[in-house]
Formats: sequence, structure tokens, C-alpha cells
Amino acid sequence: MHRAFNQFQENLRPIKELDALYVYLTDVVRIPSDLSDLLRAQWVYAVSALDKLIHELIRIGMLEAFHGNRVRTSKFMAFGLSLDTHYAIVNTTPTTLPPAEYWFEQEIVNRHKALSFQDPVKIADGLSLVWDEKHKWQKIALALSLSHEDLTTRLKNIVARRNQIVHESDLGLLNGQRNAISKADTDFVTTFIEQIATEIYNAVK
Repeated sequence: MHRAFNQFQENLRPIKELDALYVYLTDVVRIPSDLSDLLRAQWVYAVSALDKLIHELIRIGMLEAFHGNRVRTSKFMAFGLSLDTHYAIVNTTPTTLPPAEYWFEQEIVNRHKALSFQDPVKIADGLSLVWDEKHKWQKIALALSLSHEDLTTRLKNIVARRNQIVHESDLGLLNGQRNAISKADTDFVTTFIEQIATEIYNAVK
């Protein structure tokens, strides 16, 4: 789990580098060009870093549960295996290579590779595989001194804007103009995502 969180923090590094570049070009060099795409890239990277973290926490947590080193949640126990994976696991022995956990991990990766863990509902559902807590967002919100509604609404809005940047070039539906974005916006998003990620990690590690 700690390795997954370290990777998350490493995934935030390009955001800080882009932020430093934006500040340098706007405040020092004073380039007259529109540099707002540097801010949009930071927004996208922040959400992607959270998505990757959730994927990794679930994968690692499920492997720990597979080995009996973590409480097996009801959703984990209902996780279905393909027949190929089932037979590969039951036919392994202590000396077989690859080991049973390899086949289980491949099942996890293949089942989750097309999923995105960005929306609060999907994040909570995915974490149910490794975290037996009924009120996940309430617990995270309490740690952040926010209400459950405020926390999830903010995250939904951040993800919605990320999708607009990625899929719609951040263009407004009515006027066809690019939506305004500021350094203060991306600073807030990056900090907020990092706070959420930290509390999720602390809860499931």
C-alpha cells in the first residue's frame, strides 16, 4: 500500500513542474501567449493520479486478502473468476510457476483495466473490495472537516471539468468558447485531490 501511495505522490510531480513552468513563463518571461493549457494539463493529471491510486490500492488490497493478510470483504468474496483463472489457480502447487497469486492478479487487472475510479460512487464501489466500511465518503469527509455532500459534490465537479477538458477541448456548450481557468483553480484541485488520496490511503493501508 505504501508503494502505491509513493507512486501517487510521484505522479503529482509533473503537476508541480507544469505549475512552476506556468509561473515562470507568465511572471518572469511574461510570454503574451495563452498558457492556460498548462493549467488544464495539471487538472487532468491530478484526476488521473487519483484514478491510478485507487486502482493500485484495490489491486494490492485484494492480493493481501487473497493471502489472508487482510479482512475479506463481502464484495471481495463475491468477486467472480473466469474458468481459465479458476483452473489455473487450483492446478498450482507450492512449487508451480507462476504461483496462484499471479493468476488472481491477472484477473484483477483484466477486470479493472477498462474501469475508471474517479466518480465518488465508483470509487466507493471499488474500494468495497478491500475496505469494509459502509460510509466511506462520510468517514473521509469527517477527516477533511467537510460534509459528505460538499466533499462528493466537489469531486464530481472536478471530474466533470476534467472530462470536459479531455473530451470537449474545454469548450462551453452554448458559446463554443474555452472555459476560463486560473492558477488558483488548479492549485485548489491539486490540493483537494491530494487530501482525498491521503485520507483514502490512511483508511485502507
